[in-house]
Amino acid sequence: MRDSKRSIISVVASRPARALTCAALAVAFAATPVLSPVSAYAVSAETQSQLSSATEQVEASAKAYDDAVAKLNELQAKIDENTANIADIEAQLPEAQQRASEALKELYKFQKGSNPLAGLVLNSESLSDFITTCVYMNQIQSSSNEAIENLNTMQQDLEQQKVELDQAKAQLEQEKQNAADALAQAQELRSQAQAKAEAEAAAELAALAEDTAPAEGEGVSGGNPNSTATTTGETANVTVGAGGVDWNISRDDFVATWGPRIDAYLAGSPLAGYGNTFASAAWQYGVDPRWSPAIACIESTKGAHCANSFNAWGMSASGGGWRAFGSWEEAINEHVSYLQRVYGSTLTPAAAQKYCPPTWQDWYNKVASQMNLI
Repeated sequence: MRDSKRSIISVVASRPARALTCAALAVAFAATPVLSPVSAYAVSAETQSQLSSATEQVEASAKAYDDAVAKLNELQAKIDENTANIADIEAQLPEAQQRASEALKELYKFQKGSNPLAGLVLNSESLSDFITTCVYMNQIQSSSNEAIENLNTMQQDLEQQKVELDQAKAQLEQEKQNAADALAQAQELRSQAQAKAEAEAAAELAALAEDTAPAEGEGVSGGNPNSTATTTGETANVTVGAGGVDWNISRDDFVATWGPRIDAYLAGSPLAGYGNTFASAAWQYGVDPRWSPAIACIESTKGAHCANSFNAWGMSASGGGWRAFGSWEEAINEHVSYLQRVYGSTLTPAAAQKYCPPTWQDWYNKVASQMNLI
């Protein structure tokens, strides 16, 4: 890899077009003519702009969907707590009602006597005992009634909360569905842009089939000594399997599909076990999930010979030397993001010419071959 300067087209193409909506993107796709192999040299700025905009839409709508799911989970926890409280009150009511019933029975027995007051007086050892007995009976009755009233009030409040929570849940369910619909639309637009980019890359490869001359510049690595793409005079002729990535599935399904495949490819290397990290970053930034792992193979033998800490891609630092990262997670996410910003969604001859100018054909063929293995 060896490139230190971005072309103006690459910079402009990598900027997110924040003003574009999904509908605007759909119109743009419909209005854009299909490029012929003769006129296609690299992924066009227009296609890259569409891809960047679609990726931004995917990222925004995916966040909205994730937020809606998180809110629903939080609300469901409140609903579960409310339901448990109602059940607890319903469990307490029979006991409280039983106590009130027994108090009523005792009070009834007392009042039914021919002369209950005289009986109380005679059975009491003192006036104080008499008063205490009367107060005690009234307190039992009053306390039982109050307990039932409190429980009934609490139950009514909780039932009202249940109604409000159910209404809020219905609203959040609708928000979740709206976010899911927006995400699906953005994914479809990104899928169209990805397919168009692949077609343009294939056309570019065909147009440059006889080109064996090196490109100019040092590339992003400034001459990475660990790179295995060192042969000059090659012809770029390896085609990356097109249509191998389905962008219309969810993030979870995407990661579940590509994570194990990348892990199998990286088995036994320092990058082993980071398939899900590669796949998740690829889905987020709209980059072919095979591209970054394949570059790591060519530039560092899958992380075995890094240019600097966790730098498996020979990335040079802006001030000279080699970039360093704090972890594989940080490095993988940064590299995949960097690919999207500077090179686009997948391997192209133009990307190879920028990444590794002196031997770009060899670099292209070897990266493409590795991508086809994943």
